[in-house]
Amino acid sequence: MKRIPTTRLVMKRELTERLQGRLTWIMTALTTLGVVALIVVPALVRQPARPTVVGLMGSSAQALGPALQRSATEAKVRLRIINVASNEAARSGVKDGTLDVALSVGARSAVSQVKATLSPTMRALLQSTLDEAHLQQALREAGVPLSSVLRALTPVPFSTMALQPPPPDRAARSVAALAAGLLLYVSLGIYGAAVANGVAQEKTSRTAEVLLAAVRPRQLMTGKVVGIGLVGLGQLAIAVTGGLIANAAVHRTEIPSTVWLLLPAILLFFVLGFAFYSFAFAATAATVARQEEVQFATLPIGLPIIAGFLLTYAAIASPSAWWIRLLSFLPPLTPILMPARIALGHVSSWEVILAVLIMLASIYGMARLAARIYAGAIVRGGARLSWRAALRLQQE
Repeated sequence: MKRIPTTRLVMKRELTERLQGRLTWIMTALTTLGVVALIVVPALVRQPARPTVVGLMGSSAQALGPALQRSATEAKVRLRIINVASNEAARSGVKDGTLDVALSVGARSAVSQVKATLSPTMRALLQSTLDEAHLQQALREAGVPLSSVLRALTPVPFSTMALQPPPPDRAARSVAALAAGLLLYVSLGIYGAAVANGVAQEKTSRTAEVLLAAVRPRQLMTGKVVGIGLVGLGQLAIAVTGGLIANAAVHRTEIPSTVWLLLPAILLFFVLGFAFYSFAFAATAATVARQEEVQFATLPIGLPIIAGFLLTYAAIASPSAWWIRLLSFLPPLTPILMPARIALGHVSSWEVILAVLIMLASIYGMARLAARIYAGAIVRGGARLSWRAALRLQQE
């Protein structure tokens, strides 16, 4: 049989088995529901921040109302000011929660009443307003003309010019980078393990010996990898699509401006990462003697996936660091780190192209190495083999 049609038959066999299994659809539903829940639940439970209600007692405090409102506007603090008739009404309002702060102003001091604590922001706002009113009164009593007082109290215009300003959606980019890293970490781990378990099951049940009577080892391994990879890609695409639909429905979760570049990048690097890791998982699983050995045998292969996800936090903290850029080109780390950097907006187009080329070369090398190990170990009985021993068997 020709190589490509035979590989396609193996791939169709894997697709049919996976799609007919109930577990595949359960995992698809759970993954999609998880992504949707991460978007919808915060939007449903989030309550819009209400303004701080300040009650002003007496004519002296009520005279500060315009200045206090102006200071709050400049500080971008939402404030609602109401006049309170008496101290008893103020205390009652603070206790039942209709007032957050009640302010009274005497000749030489001012007192604020709160239920528990006064926030530092609100304390600074009240203090600056009181200080300004006190200074204005002192200058008037000293005989300084009102026009001079107002001119002296006019704030000096102050602005900041950032030479390398962060993107306006920086927080959303950080969340997207972390979400992309988590999604790829989970997906690569789950579907890589699926390849390993499938190969080990075929070997230990001697199904592989029957299949190898009709197909070559390389075709059997490649068909299994491609079939499971297509199932994983479909599940990932459904989860991402569900997340976008949920976000469009709630209209609250911030989505970074790079989302339409990030989503194809997640799918692209999932394909590249899965191809790289799945061949390694398949080769390792072919060397085991029992199904129970798979998890322990494939542990070293899963460690770089964990490292890539943990390094996502470092990329978020220092997206322009030279060592993060360098690590994102290492094939075991690229599938997770590069999408995270794309989400953060710190990747040039040539870097993406170079990373893809490096991954393609690495996948080619890993596929050739894995095929030799797989061919030497898949029908070999006895104790678990090392990669070196499996290569030696294939050469004999």
